[in-house]
Amino acid sequence: MNQIITECSCQWKTPNHCSLTPTCKGWGCRFLTTPIDKLPTTDKEKAKLFSKVYREAKEKGVLECPHYRSLFIDEVLENIEKSNVIQQNMS
Repeated sequence: MNQIITECSCQWKTPNHCSLTPTCKGWGCRFLTTPIDKLPTTDKEKAKLFSKVYREAKEKGVLECPHYRSLFIDEVLENIEKSNVIQQNMS
């Protein structure tokens, strides 16, 4: 496992430790910084964004962290979809 990820994992005490900031969970790991340039609206766009984040997680060794679940990515994408629906209903 990547040394930085190992050290971070050893310091883990609560799930909040993994948050990007105290108020932003981000992609479920503070080391994942893939930006959302455009909100995905189609399944293809969501799959592309998922792949981009998953690739970053794999490259940085985040997938090896015992506290990380790739389901965090799915949760973020689901929340984006819910936000899109709410915005459409408000329009």
